[in-house]
Amino acid sequence: MGVLKTARIQLVASFILSLYAASARADEQIIPLAQDGDWAALEHSTSITDPPDVCLAINLNANFGIRADNTDIEFRLENHSWALPADITGTIEPDVNGNQYPFPITSNTSTSIAAEVDPDKLLDIVSDMNKASSMTVTAGHAAPEQVSLNGSNTVIAAFLTCANIQAPGEGGGANPFSEPSSSQ
Repeated sequence: MGVLKTARIQLVASFILSLYAASARADEQIIPLAQDGDWAALEHSTSITDPPDVCLAINLNANFGIRADNTDIEFRLENHSWALPADITGTIEPDVNGNQYPFPITSNTSTSIAAEVDPDKLLDIVSDMNKASSMTVTAGHAAPEQVSLNGSNTVIAAFLTCANIQAPGEGGGANPFSEPSSSQ
């Protein structure tokens, strides 16, 4: 991964974490999990020995991300041209593979919004994302944001693993921690 791409991943991760973190500690860790195409997955933990407390999947070009912690899953969208007041209402609506998924906005800053997503609904969206090359994300009445899904399959799989969410139709490679089946 190039230096500029790594810097972009850390910048976007900082944005997504900024809505989460009250204050950072020196021993906290942001660890890249996967990067493919336009997407990157990261995890945050309070130390290298602790399990992740925040998992992220972000599109590096669209300022769109999915964030999961121990209690919530959120879609997040940022636009530096916005000047939003506190406590806005409206929806974030991904449109992917011909399906629309509106979610009420649950929090915002002056330039970003977040909406909570039910895990089952997230899996429906991920299933649609796996069948498409792009999606549109609309925030309220703003112009829709085109989000490339180039590389999202690999990155979303890493995100779901980090967040301990079972992916739809998850197969993949061999699990070295599972018991070998006996064929007698």
